[in-house]
Amino acid sequence: MSNLIPNSLPSTSSSTSASTLPSSSSSTKTKRKAPDRISDSNKRLDVEFLCPICLDVLEEAQVTKCGHTFCCKCITDSLSEGNNRCPQCTHFVDQFFPNYLLNELALKYKRMKSMEQELAKTNPGKRLNDVQKMVVEKSDQLDIKELNQILSILNERKKDLETKARISQNELLKEFLMKASQKKKDECKLLQSELSQIDDDLKKLTETMEREENTIPVNNDSIVSDDGEKVKQPSSFNSISFGICSHEQNQPTINFDMNTSTIEMRRKKMNFYFDDLEKCYLNYCKRDNYLQSDDNDLSIDRIDEFRKDLNKFTLYSHIRPLALLNYSKEPSNIVSSIEFDKDMEFFAIAGVAKKIRIFDYSGVIKESLGNCYPINDIDCTSKISCLNWNSYHKAMMATSDYEGNVIIWDAFLGQKLNLFQEHEKRCWSVDFNKIDSNIIASGSDDCTVKLWSTNMELSIATLNTTANICSVKFNPKNLYYLAFASADHNVYYYDLRQTKLPLLILKGHNKAVSCVKFLNEKEIVAASTDSQIKLWTTEHSTCIRSYRGHLNDKHFVGLTTNDDFLACGSENNSLYIYYKGMEKQVLSYSFNVKSEKEDVNDFCSAVCWRQSSNVIVAANSQGVIMILELV
Repeated sequence: MSNLIPNSLPSTSSSTSASTLPSSSSSTKTKRKAPDRISDSNKRLDVEFLCPICLDVLEEAQVTKCGHTFCCKCITDSLSEGNNRCPQCTHFVDQFFPNYLLNELALKYKRMKSMEQELAKTNPGKRLNDVQKMVVEKSDQLDIKELNQILSILNERKKDLETKARISQNELLKEFLMKASQKKKDECKLLQSELSQIDDDLKKLTETMEREENTIPVNNDSIVSDDGEKVKQPSSFNSISFGICSHEQNQPTINFDMNTSTIEMRRKKMNFYFDDLEKCYLNYCKRDNYLQSDDNDLSIDRIDEFRKDLNKFTLYSHIRPLALLNYSKEPSNIVSSIEFDKDMEFFAIAGVAKKIRIFDYSGVIKESLGNCYPINDIDCTSKISCLNWNSYHKAMMATSDYEGNVIIWDAFLGQKLNLFQEHEKRCWSVDFNKIDSNIIASGSDDCTVKLWSTNMELSIATLNTTANICSVKFNPKNLYYLAFASADHNVYYYDLRQTKLPLLILKGHNKAVSCVKFLNEKEIVAASTDSQIKLWTTEHSTCIRSYRGHLNDKHFVGLTTNDDFLACGSENNSLYIYYKGMEKQVLSYSFNVKSEKEDVNDFCSAVCWRQSSNVIVAANSQGVIMILELV
C-alpha cells in the first residue's frame, strides 16, 4: 500500500510545488511555517482511501497483481471495456482480489467522516478529538457488557463535571448575592444617616419657628411670609418692590405681594423640581459629613443655606418681555455683545454689522414695543466681537474686533481714545480691571492674552498660550487675578504677578470653552460648546456643578451672571436662566418674534443682566433684542 502513494500523485505533488514556490521565494525574510503533522497525516489518510478512478472513498476494495487498489465496480467497468491494463500503472491485469484489510479501514474512515459531519451540523467548525475517533474506530469491536461499562464510566464522569460546574455557578451566584447584600446595607446605612439628618433639621427648624412665633404679637396687621414666619404688614404693599435701582424714581415699581397665590406658585414649583431640590439639600448633608464638624450650629447653617436656595429657586415663575429692539438692517445682523454702563442707565449693543448702538434703558422701557432710537450710533471698520464698559469712567468703553484691534472709545461722543493693534489674529474678548480701571485685558486667536493701559500705546504684558483664547475676565475684587477661557477645553486662572504658571487649571469641559465669568470673587463659571456651563471655586480645580439644558454646539451664545443667577443663550433660539445651587434651568424664554429673515438656524447670541435687578437683555442672530423681566 505504501507503493500506491508515490505512484498515484506524481502530477499533484509537482503542481503543488510549482504553485507554492513563487510565494515562498518572493519573501525571503518570512520565516517558514512549521509543518502541521496532524493535518498532513489527515491529508495522506484521505488520499489512501480514495479510488484512483472515481476519486471517492473505496467501495468493496479490490487489489490487482501489480498492487493497486480500486473499487470493485470501478475496476470491473474499466476491464470490461476491453482494456486489460491497470488504470494506475498500465500493467497487464487478468484478475484482481478483495483487499479485506483496506476495505475494513475504509468503512471505519467513512463512519468517522459521517460523525464529523453530524458534529459539524450541531457545532460548526469543531472536529473530532482523539478519544472520539478511537470510540468510532473501536465501537464495532465492543460487546454489550463493555459498552455498558463505558457508558457507566461516562455517566459518572458526566455527573462529576455537572457537579463541579454547579459548584462554580453557585460560587458566582454567592459572590453576586453578597455584593448585592452589602450594597443594599450601605444604601440602607446612608439612608438612615440622611433620614437622621433630616429629622434633626426638621426638629430644630420646628423649635426655631415656635420660638419666633412666640415673640411676635398676634394682631390683625400680621401676615405669614413665604418662610412661614409672621411679619408685620406695611401700611402699603406698593412700598415693597424688587429689582428697582434707587436712581429710577419715575419708573413703575414691581410689586412683590406675598399673598396666597404667590405661596401656592412657589409650592407648585418646589413639588415639580422636588428631586433636584432634594439632591441639593443632600449635597449639603454630604458636605457636612465630610467635614466631620462638631459644631452644634452646623445643621442650622445647612438649613439657612438651603432655605436661601429654595427661596431663590422658587422666586420667579415666568419671563415677560418689556421691550423689543432691532440691532441693524444689514443682512449680517448677529449681536455679539451687550453691556450696561456702571450705573445701569445705558446699555450698548455691538456685533457683526460693524455698529455700536447705545440706548437709554429708561427711555426704551417707556417706549416699550414702539420705535426707540439709540442715543448714539458708532460706525466701526470691522466686526465687533466684544465690548466692555469701564467701571469708573462712565463714558469709557473698550471693544475688540475681528481684525485683532482693541479700541478705547468715548461712548457718548463716539470718538476713539486709543487703538491697540498688536494682536495678529481675531481678538475675541476684552475686559476692564474693576480695581484699576486703566488696565485692560484682551484674548485672541493668536494664542495670547495681552494687558494694556489706557494711557500707554503698547501692551504692558503678554501671556503666551498653546491654544486660541476665547474669553478673558478679571476677578471683580482683586487687581491681579485673571481668568481666561481656551479652545483647549480648559479655563486658566492666573496671578499676574507670577505668570510662569497658572494658579489653577480648571478642567471638565469636553470642547472649546467659549466664555468665562465670575459669580463673585471666589466662584467662576464657564460656558462651552459641549452644551454645559460649569462652576468652580478659586480655591481648587474640582468642578462643583454642571448646568445642562441649553444647546450649544458651535456658536458663541453668551454668558452673564447676577448674584447667584446665571444666564446664557441657546442654539434653539432661546434664553436659559440657571440658579447657582441647581443643575437644571430655572426658566427659559424663546425668541418667537416673527421676522422676514427668520431662519431655523437662529440662535440666542448675546445676553446681559442688569445688575441687582430682575431684568435681562438678550439678542439673537437676526439682531432681535429683547428686554426681559423675571417675575
